[in-house]
Amino acid sequence: MMGVPIDGPCNVKADNMSVVMNSSVSESQLKKKSNSIAYHCIREKVATGIVVINYEPTTSNVADMLTKTQSSLVQERLVGHVWH
Repeated sequence: MMGVPIDGPCNVKADNMSVVMNSSVSESQLKKKSNSIAYHCIREKVATGIVVINYEPTTSNVADMLTKTQSSLVQERLVGHVWH
């Protein structure tokens, strides 16, 4: 879209296993219609290999250091990823 060539699939990280499973496994059934409509697009992209969805645990998710309460050790390690 912007004219930047991309080699290979786009890696998407999620810290919720149900999101990873519902997006990656086409046989999984969603309970709410609004979710199934939203996931239809991403499931299609996963099936064609354009997107790969991976699990990112909270202990290594840099975005979680701003949104979740964590121990000081985990916070320091995550800040280290940003500063180095």
